Amino acid sequence: MARTIRNPKIDSRSARAKLPQRPEPYWTVISEGCALGYRRGSKGGKWIARFRDDMGRQHYEALGAADDARDPDNLTAFSFTQAQSKARDVFTRKAREIAGDFVPTDGPFTVADALTAYLTKYLRRGGKASGRIESAARTYILPAMGQLPVGKLTKRRLEEWHHGIAKSAARVRTRKGDAPRFRPHAVTPEANRRRGATANRVLTILKAALNEAYHEGRIPINEAWQRVKAFRKVDSARIRYLTDDEARRLVNALPYRFSCACRWRPYDRLPLWRVGGTRSRGFQR
Repeated sequence: MARTIRNPKIDSRSARAKLPQRPEPYWTVISEGCALGYRRGSKGGKWIARFRDDMGRQHYEALGAADDARDPDNLTAFSFTQAQSKARDVFTRKAREIAGDFVPTDGPFTVADALTAYLTKYLRRGGKASGRIESAARTYILPAMGQLPVGKLTKRRLEEWHHGIAKSAARVRTRKGDAPRFRPHAVTPEANRRRGATANRVLTILKAALNEAYHEGRIPINEAWQRVKAFRKVDSARIRYLTDDEARRLVNALPYRFSCACRWRPYDRLPLWRVGGTRSRGFQR
C-alpha cells in the first residue's frame, strides 16, 4: 500500500476549517507531476486531483466532497487519506490513457458493458458455455449491478453482493419468459455448501468479464474485485452413501462374480481380480 503523504494544513478537519476561502486549491504534491488539492467553498470543501503529462499539460479531475461536515464513507465524502488513494487511481488512469493503454468511453463503462464485451470475445474464441454465462449474468449480476459504472465498484459492495447470493434461495428452472420461482430455502450444511458454490461460480464469471475489460484497456484499475475472495471448501465433492435398497439393486445388476465379491464379506480385503478367479488382464483398461 502506498505511503500517505502528510500536510498539516489540510490533512485534518480542524486544520482545514482555519483556511480562508480562495479559488486556487491548497495543493499537496504526491509525486512528480501528481498532486492532491483541497478547495474550500462556502458549502464545504472538495478534493481535486492534478496530473501533469510529459508535454507539461495539466489534467484536473474532481474527486468528491471532503469530510468537513460529516464522517467519511469513501463513497460520497472522503478523508485526506481516502482522497489520496482515489487520486492515485486517477493518476494511474491518466498515465495509461496518455500512453494509449486505456481507451476512454463517451459515457460510463458499466458492468453490463463489461459482460457484453466479454461474452462477445468468449464466443469468438470458441467458448461452449455461453448459455451458462448468460444465465448467471441475467439472474445474479445484471439485476444488482448491470447499470453500475465499473469505476464505482468497491470491495465492500462486491462482498455484500457475493454473500447475498449465498444466502438467497435456489432458483427453479422455468420456461423462457416465465416469472422466476425459488425452492424453499433449507438451512442445512449441504444447502449452504451448494449456495456458496453457486456464488463462487457467479463471482468467477464477473471477475473474468472485469479482468478482460481491464486487459483491453477499458478499465484503469482492477483492485476492487481482485481483493474479493471466494468461499472456501464449498466446491468439494459431495459424499453420499447408498441406502440398503440402492445397494441391493446395485449388487443385483452386477455380473455374477462381482456380485459374489460384494456379498462375500470374508473376501472384502482381497484384490478384486482374485475374488472369483478373475484375472486382471480380463478387465478393459
